Amino acid sequence: MAGENVIDLVPAPGGQLRPTCGGGPANTAVTLARRGVPTALVGSVGGDHFGRQVWRRHIAAGVRRDYLERTDRPSTLALAVVDGEGRADYDFWTTGTADFAWEHRRLPWPDPSRVDLIHFGSLAAYIEPSAQVIEHWVNRARQAVPVTFDPNLHLSAMGEADEVRRRTERLVGLSNLVRVSEGDLGRIYPDTDVDKIAYEWLELGPELVVVTLGDAGSLAFHRKHVTEVPAVPVDVVDTIGAGDAFTSGLLGWLTSAGWMRLDRMAAWGNRTVVAAALRYAGQLAAHACTVPGAP
Repeated sequence: MAGENVIDLVPAPGGQLRPTCGGGPANTAVTLARRGVPTALVGSVGGDHFGRQVWRRHIAAGVRRDYLERTDRPSTLALAVVDGEGRADYDFWTTGTADFAWEHRRLPWPDPSRVDLIHFGSLAAYIEPSAQVIEHWVNRARQAVPVTFDPNLHLSAMGEADEVRRRTERLVGLSNLVRVSEGDLGRIYPDTDVDKIAYEWLELGPELVVVTLGDAGSLAFHRKHVTEVPAVPVDVVDTIGAGDAFTSGLLGWLTSAGWMRLDRMAAWGNRTVVAAALRYAGQLAAHACTVPGAP
């Protein structure tokens, strides 16, 4: 996993804000590690109280910290505004924070005998200088191991929609598997059919494009099939971290089943394989919706 750790300020009873550890790549890493999938996070951690909270979270979850750089910079903050249906929108504080100060980072070469995949996305893949470092790393590493991408778009922190769309398409082209939410697609392709976008993305290079549809379930697009799986019904507290939980379930299932290898991606053309991965991912996403903040 490569990307940011974010402190989400989540509404709590009495008008208070409860700081919880989040960040798309960090959430994905934590969820994988808790389920016994060996996972390391490439990123940076702030030198403040929140940074120490982040570090303790990764220790408790079992995330490997070999490539987590501790810095003196402050942690990235996000104010989560949750609507009546549990959907969250965010305001971010990213200037000068630890998560994007990657100017002199040398990222590890993924040895295929030890590394199953590289996953990236979210703020660190769009905000400079971390964005350029990650893109160059992924472009080299995809020759050795599968690359997976979750855009996790937040235009308020990433920039104008047209610019973000162009960058997203370039990063999609570097990836073997993409997981994206219907809401994210709507932010950069307004009034465009999900199927149309997914097929256009397949032409850019990925073997599999998975679109999550909230309480309508998920769709997987492959050149040989389209596979749809319904959502698991739950009483939603909020949706913070649900997409990241889905991504972790998808990657974790494919990895544990032995299909997350460059020479075995043909299995993604099997509808039964993909449907099983989607069902497992949907279960993790559903559970994430039953707890406040990222699970």
